[in-house]
Amino acid sequence: MISRRALLTHASVILAASALPAAAAKPKKPKLPAGQVYLFRGFADIFSTGLNTLGQELKSEGINAEVLSLPNAQAFARKIADRYRASKDARPIVLVGHSLGADMTFSVASALQPMKIPVALILSFDPTGKGPVPGNVKKTLNFYTGGENLWSPVLPAPGFKGELANINLRQGETAIKGIGHFNIDKNPKLHERSMKEIKLALKRR
Repeated sequence: MISRRALLTHASVILAASALPAAAAKPKKPKLPAGQVYLFRGFADIFSTGLNTLGQELKSEGINAEVLSLPNAQAFARKIADRYRASKDARPIVLVGHSLGADMTFSVASALQPMKIPVALILSFDPTGKGPVPGNVKKTLNFYTGGENLWSPVLPAPGFKGELANINLRQGETAIKGIGHFNIDKNPKLHERSMKEIKLALKRR
């Protein structure tokens, strides 16, 4: 004769087994990366159309990236800071730019510094100036195709303790054939690298 305890145990096993397929049928959706990701186009929005493509690529990966014309750095920094303080979903901050838009990444980051707002990542493509990269930036990758005076390496500001890499795309192991100022923002290899770096930065919370 089967005891009452054994019968209850057997029934529990059957119920648990029957519940497994239902649970398996409802996998948890992966949480989309939070943060603020901004891409700044260069002069008159004419030569930076590759950032539009990169923005769409990021959105296809569930990353809420915003592609912009050149804003007022101080006003835009206040907007970013307000969002950062209001919600953890507005952290971290990633800034990407081409040409004058690359210069804008450093201007916005510099405006955020006295507000004590950190910037997780800057990706700059052929800035017209040399930065500098302010101390509130954790990591900067500067891709450049020029020489020492234009579209060139950027410099760290006093007190900068983050990671800074100036990557020459015209010479050495990092060179890309046919690359130049007017197509650097459209290069598929750089888009792939940018996607990887942005995803990595958004996971650092």
